[in-house]
Amino acid sequence: MFKYLNKKGFIQHHFFWEKNGAGFSLIEILLVVATIMILATAGLISYRSFQKRLELSTSVSDVIATLQLAAEKTVSSEDNEQYGVHFETGFYALFKGFDWNPLDPENEITYFPTSVEYTDIWEGTSDTIAFDRLTGTTGHTEDVILRLADDHSESRTIKILPSGRVGLEGTIELEDTREVDSRHTHFDLSWSLQGSSDLELHFDGTVDVDEVITMADYFDAGETVFDWSGTVVVDGESQVVRIHTHSLDEFDTVLCIHRDGRYNTKALDVSVDGKDIVSFTADGVATVAVFGGDMTVQ
Repeated sequence: MFKYLNKKGFIQHHFFWEKNGAGFSLIEILLVVATIMILATAGLISYRSFQKRLELSTSVSDVIATLQLAAEKTVSSEDNEQYGVHFETGFYALFKGFDWNPLDPENEITYFPTSVEYTDIWEGTSDTIAFDRLTGTTGHTEDVILRLADDHSESRTIKILPSGRVGLEGTIELEDTREVDSRHTHFDLSWSLQGSSDLELHFDGTVDVDEVITMADYFDAGETVFDWSGTVVVDGESQVVRIHTHSLDEFDTVLCIHRDGRYNTKALDVSVDGKDIVSFTADGVATVAVFGGDMTVQ
């Protein structure tokens, strides 16, 4: 920088950097600085926008994984319970049981990043998705939508099918052709289960497994309803079975056995107090036994 007197006698400042004999004026320097600042700001905005979209995608993946975990826990009857996922604007929670209880200390709560929110498209009618025991199906089939809090046009839709399948819209077949319960059989026994003591399950494995269920624990007070479900491990594989009545009185029983082919890989014999009712092959083919009455495959 140097000073000199201009024609009117005032001191004039002049800034310059020599480059091959040429100088830059202050205005030119300010323009360059302004341009750099604009480009830097635009880059920062672009990066933050990318970061928000990444947070949205990560949240969607985490929600799908949590919904799938709830279904898996339900199918395996973990802790003899069913599971679900509850949603609020700023968080979601994996919970135990059919109904969401915000005071349950076992709730596993995950908070969304500040850039992401759940949108209540159901208008408060249901923010909870619960899965049915053994089958993993659900009656809560509304979509779950996550979006950017400051840009609602950036949203992702999670589809939930009645069978319990969960996936991002566009990556899941909306017509679910998967067999939900491949071995659902009814037995009109023509005799009453009332007063019966033991439900006996025999599984064929490398080492055979016999499971005896005390029926008194699963009757209602008047012995007009029987309902048992459970998981038996055979050769390290979980076999998931439900046995319950559709009708029961002092003269007759309509018994229902769920042996879903997705979760059962071992041959199974079912009897009550030594009365053989049905035999299933490992592939799930059912053969009615002497005391099984009339069998109907659903």
